[in-house]
Amino acid sequence: MSSSEQTKVEENLISEILNGKQDQYKILVERYSPMIFHVVRGFEKDEEEVRELAQQIFVKAYEKLSGFRKNAKFSSWLYSIAINHCRDYSKDIRRKNKRISEMNSHYAELSTDEKTPHLRLEMREWKWRLKQALEKLTIEYSEPFLMKYRDGMSYEAMSEQMDVSVSALKVRVHRARKELKEIIEKQV
Repeated sequence: MSSSEQTKVEENLISEILNGKQDQYKILVERYSPMIFHVVRGFEKDEEEVRELAQQIFVKAYEKLSGFRKNAKFSSWLYSIAINHCRDYSKDIRRKNKRISEMNSHYAELSTDEKTPHLRLEMREWKWRLKQALEKLTIEYSEPFLMKYRDGMSYEAMSEQMDVSVSALKVRVHRARKELKEIIEKQV
């Protein structure tokens, strides 16, 4: 199914939901759960919290469904809700001085073919330093950096998801790399 065909099918499905067939919403939940769980795991490691946040995101999307623009991609709209919800969650955690879950190791994979214990230790140390440095960046820089290098997204896809121009995203990723380098060099 092409992207435009899927958009049309989703428009019809959303119209049905808004016209009283709320049970049809489960189709969207099933279709987009993997994407939402992936986004949430970028902010939270604890599986119970991940499930809770994902549920909150789907409830929030359902409540805002009447504001969904026709001819837009539902996945982009839902992704924006998820990112914003997770950002708010992260800010709330920082404000309340609660724990911030560890970044999954696959977000900062540097190399997996180390052979000696010394190299494995060194790689763990560098992963830890990168994680610590990423936590010091603002979300404005860390989010596009992780989308680019963790998720392998193109600048065009990032632009669509974040509603920020490609050139602005390139600047943010460049500044994130520069700031990460400076932070890590101070740690050494």
